[in-house]
Amino acid sequence: MYSGILEALWFILPAYMANSTPVNVSKLRFLETYGKPLDGGMYWRGIRILGDGKTWRGLVSGIFIGTFSGILQSYFHADSQVFLQSLRPDDLLLLPVMTPVLAFMLSFGALAGDLVASFIKRRIGLKSGDPAPLMDQLDFVFGAIFFSWLLIGSIDYNRFFIIVFITPAIHVLGNFIACAWKLKKKPW
Repeated sequence: MYSGILEALWFILPAYMANSTPVNVSKLRFLETYGKPLDGGMYWRGIRILGDGKTWRGLVSGIFIGTFSGILQSYFHADSQVFLQSLRPDDLLLLPVMTPVLAFMLSFGALAGDLVASFIKRRIGLKSGDPAPLMDQLDFVFGAIFFSWLLIGSIDYNRFFIIVFITPAIHVLGNFIACAWKLKKKPW
């Protein structure tokens, strides 16, 4: 089980990084110019398409940081494999190979999944920042997995179910930390 969780976390790390980056860069003054809404303030059927919380700054920085983390993973893959194996020599641990293109697809997919969820939340009457349990925690995962499937052509279902199971807890913990650091107003 230990090795399955580590392998799943290694695979989804670029998506986690991409998903957490927009809120982390939202307070950086030198990027303020790029904080314009992706939807340009436009409405569809009388409702904002995405809302002010989905910005060009968040999209570009999220894709960049997620892809960069994947590049680091590909560079340190062998060393990470040896280090983790030394911690648990009895467990067979095979970290998935991360490529820059896969990292980009995971990152882009994570943010695309978040945008789709934002669009749906506006359609069902939820305002920007309103909670949507499970949708808020898993939207980026489904987007990332879908876009990685477009590239790879297959899904490791064991890895997928591990990611879906552990992500809500990791997401909630990360949001409480971001709230405590005053990066977010609400812990969801």
